Amino acid sequence: MQRGLWWLRQALVAAGIGVLVLVTGPAASVALPSGRSTVPTGATAGGLGVVPAAMECADLVNPDFTGLGEAPTRLHSATVVPAGDGAPQPYCDVKGYVAPQVQFEVKLPVNGWTQRFLMLGCGGYCGYVSVSPPAESTAGCPRIQSGELAVASTDAGHRKSDAFFADGLWARDDPGALVDFGYTGIHKTAVAAKAVIRAYYGQPARHSYFVGCSNGGRQGLMEAQRYPADFDGIVAGSPTIDDVETNTFYHAWNVRVNSTADGHAILTSDKIPALHQAVLDACGHRDGGLGDVVADPRGCRFDARALICRSGDAPTCLSPAQAVAADRIWQGPVDQRGRHLTPGDMPYGSELAWIGSMVLKPGQRFSFATSGDYTWSWDFPQYMARFDGPTGITNRNIRFTSAEFRHLTQTSPIIDSTDPDLSRFAARGGKLIMWDGWADTGSTPFGTLTYYDAAARYLGQRATDRFLKLYMIPGVYHCGGGPTPATADYLTPLMAWQEQGIAPTRVVTSFAASPTDATVIRTRPAFPYPSIAKYRGTGSPDDQANWVQAPPEHHYAAHYSWLGDSHYSPQFPLWCRQEGLTMVCRRRGERG
Repeated sequence: MQRGLWWLRQALVAAGIGVLVLVTGPAASVALPSGRSTVPTGATAGGLGVVPAAMECADLVNPDFTGLGEAPTRLHSATVVPAGDGAPQPYCDVKGYVAPQVQFEVKLPVNGWTQRFLMLGCGGYCGYVSVSPPAESTAGCPRIQSGELAVASTDAGHRKSDAFFADGLWARDDPGALVDFGYTGIHKTAVAAKAVIRAYYGQPARHSYFVGCSNGGRQGLMEAQRYPADFDGIVAGSPTIDDVETNTFYHAWNVRVNSTADGHAILTSDKIPALHQAVLDACGHRDGGLGDVVADPRGCRFDARALICRSGDAPTCLSPAQAVAADRIWQGPVDQRGRHLTPGDMPYGSELAWIGSMVLKPGQRFSFATSGDYTWSWDFPQYMARFDGPTGITNRNIRFTSAEFRHLTQTSPIIDSTDPDLSRFAARGGKLIMWDGWADTGSTPFGTLTYYDAAARYLGQRATDRFLKLYMIPGVYHCGGGPTPATADYLTPLMAWQEQGIAPTRVVTSFAASPTDATVIRTRPAFPYPSIAKYRGTGSPDDQANWVQAPPEHHYAAHYSWLGDSHYSPQFPLWCRQEGLTMVCRRRGERG
């Protein structure tokens, strides 16, 4: 009889019919399959009841998920992982793929699911699956710590080499993989994960969320733009919105302007502390800053030639060539007429983050082993900038011309998340939190501001404020990295905004002592842009409680003029499908 009821329930689930679990008494219990404890179905978490599993974990491989339409899915395995080793409670670990090759993993709480689904974005060029929520966006989140969320992640349709985080060889001669990377991989996984959740618990998730940083932040914005029904709330951190231009021109520029003819670094790491301190001396007390960070790099003006050595050489001064290299890094990539090729330059105050990317140790040459920027800008222009095969262009021979810009941005309409029309996401009640560090070197923070400005101008500021909040954090590097790593919890306020209507205001960032020492040495608040945090004048400035919300002290342009200005339009994105060896693409509203 019990087995018959199970199959009836599964048939109803497969047909899209929800299953009601009747509860009697204040904390009635239901009998769970073997290996699970009894859970009170009357328990709640933030107004949502705790729902137990409706079937054995191992039985998840039995239902047929190949009929999911745009996301035909097959599961490889489904096994129970006991609590421990970071898992606060047992979960059903599900692995599978969506045709043709989008691998994914889903963690399903066995006992304490509170009807929420969390999808995680992937950084770099993806190619890996990780179901560990990122600390830079979810640190201290109670619902993460309790293990009550169903969590999913994907490789976005390809596998990378273990040796390279920015491996793009997978894209060679495979335009379909580029489309999965650009926008369909996350959507396919969301569809598949939701179907698995519905099967396992006998009902769909009540609320679906997405958290990602860097490329993951770009993916979150892409979801809001192209698939507004996939998620109710999205956190997009340090989003590499103009991914093609960033990984082609921005990172290549950083390598080239600081390279000798034989590939050695001109400006070296031993000179960076003095350079950074000089920037702080010049700009650290502007815009509410206390001298320890550059609060808003848009107001900073500094010429590295002021540090040129008057005699000899020393760590406290620069050679003329080093000063030129520093100024050109801050300037950012430009074409033959001085027009910018990316939506922003290198922010003042980010100098310590240059080491290991665009600045090397004395005597080092740029290579995959020594430089992050070298790695990013080798594979992308070569394999990922066009549909029609390798370009032969890398950071070694790129010319930074307007003609080259047109040639190497063929995939921008499928990879860049620049569409400012978020009206469908907003109309569904979706909530979006964007954040970036003012010292971000991985993708310029001015790009984040440029997109925010484009969305606010397209939708209107008042309409934008109802569903979108942007936080700009002084002193924070790409995705919270740096000599003092930064973490925050954006997921909890996002959930409160979506589920309770409480709009987020103050978000607190915690700074660790070092990359190897997680001891918190400083906390600072951030407020929705354009507000700034201002020190009260009393108490420790390292305590966020001693800072208040204030209007900006100076008003700067939020829009950054560059060759890709036309990309910020609802008509720019392409929707593509592969037909044999041909990629067929169309604009929104076009037939095909």
